[in-house]
This record gives sequence, C-alpha cells and structure tokens, in this order.
Amino acid sequence: MNVFKSLFHGSQEEGFTTFHMGVKYKDVVMGKGTAVEDGRLVTVSYKLKGGPERKSLDSSKKFSFRVGKGEVIRGWDIGIIGMQIGGLRHIIVSPKAGYGSQDIGAGSGATLYFDITLLSIR
Repeated sequence: MNVFKSLFHGSQEEGFTTFHMGVKYKDVVMGKGTAVEDGRLVTVSYKLKGGPERKSLDSSKKFSFRVGKGEVIRGWDIGIIGMQIGGLRHIIVSPKAGYGSQDIGAGSGATLYFDITLLSIR
C-alpha cells in the first residue's frame, strides 16, 4: 500500500514530498483559495539557484505560463500542482525534469533549486 501511495501522492523525505521524475517540494508558506491544476494560467515570482554551490542563476517578479502545456520545464509543471495563491514553495528539480545535461550556468546536468511564490491563477 505504501508503494501505491507514493506513486500517486508522493513520498516524504527530509521534509520534502517527492513526485515523479525526482521533483521534490516543500511548502514554506501555505496559500489560500483555489489550488493550481493542469491547464490553468498561473503567474508566479521565482528565484533559481543551481549547482553544488547553489549559486543564483535567475529570478523574476512576474512570470506567467499555462500549467501542463510544456511552456516551462517539466519540473515546474509537476512541482506547482496544488499550490494556492500567496503560497511559497521550495522546489528541487532533478536534471531529467529540468534541462537534462544542458548547462544553464550551474554545470552540466545540475539539480535546480527554485523558490516559487504563486501570485495568481486564471
């Protein structure tokens, strides 16, 4: 039964919930209202760090995309499901759910660390 639960609801480790493709998340601030679902247009602010030193790579105060439509890396489509407006979530994205072996400034095949705040859902 635990295997079944972890496949559909994620597994817990180190305070993070692990979803498929190695995406992990931890809610720092719980939001309120409607939860993010596939197909919804969301607006977020984010900070990205990566590599072994977790150096700062990118950030945006206002970025919009449609969830589950491939407009962002797969780790985001997976990692923000269930967030509510005003929520802040730490998301750890494995290379296979991020940029693969491509180097975006953190080294080839780096794990990515995001702090994402959900601003709105439409």
